[in-house]
Amino acid sequence: MPQQLVTVEGNIGSGKTTCARAVANYMPDCRFFPAPGRSKNPHWPAFHERPEAHALAMQSWFLRERLKVYASALRHMRRTGESAVLDFALWSDEIYATVHREHGFMTDAEFDEYQELSRRILALGLPPPHLTIVLHADAATCLERVSGLERPSFDETLLRRLDALHRQRYLRDLPTVITPKHLAAERVSLATPGLTPAPSLQTLVRNWSDLSKVRPTAIADAVLCTEPVDFAAWIAPFEAEGVSARVDALLAPLQTVLQTSQTASAP
Repeated sequence: MPQQLVTVEGNIGSGKTTCARAVANYMPDCRFFPAPGRSKNPHWPAFHERPEAHALAMQSWFLRERLKVYASALRHMRRTGESAVLDFALWSDEIYATVHREHGFMTDAEFDEYQELSRRILALGLPPPHLTIVLHADAATCLERVSGLERPSFDETLLRRLDALHRQRYLRDLPTVITPKHLAAERVSLATPGLTPAPSLQTLVRNWSDLSKVRPTAIADAVLCTEPVDFAAWIAPFEAEGVSARVDALLAPLQTVLQTSQTASAP
């Protein structure tokens, strides 16, 4: 099987990690890279208490950490010849930052600061996923699946907004977006204002609302059937001179935060 970078996208509670693990277990020579968890985010407790004061720091940490894991997956693929599956991608983080601004947790100036960091990461020109799997699940189903989680202002209205932003990002009406007939209406016109399309060589949309009707191997089979591309040409932007140093520079503030947090928690 040719090497592939596969990312799984979808709303909170849509089943991204379940799907990604199933694909990674089914695919030969493949490693799963999980999304950065909120329990490791040093800003999460403060954000939970006062989101309007800590949303920028909290979301910027997530964005940098996503870059760190994404770069780790690329290095792993280059070093081992294996494929990689992630239950996130760099381009979904702006969805959550957008919601924070809409809720008043970020000021316009803070959102501009976040977007500047995002633009610097996108300017790296990192290789896009060979395949993005977008899991569609209605907001009520997602809410039921994560009803035990504590999240500020977490309700069905928020999940519907997140779903709309995910569709703007991943379901633009492009020839590379493959949608089942019964979900064709979920695609978004290119002329629709909002978030721009996320880069991916191919996007596969699947209904994940009723897990009793889902065969994870069917999605894995679709991954195996993805058109192969020349790996050397695909990875070349990541190997270009200076890119590794630019990635490290963008991660430096994150490392400082982690060191500070570890020092403060030391006995």
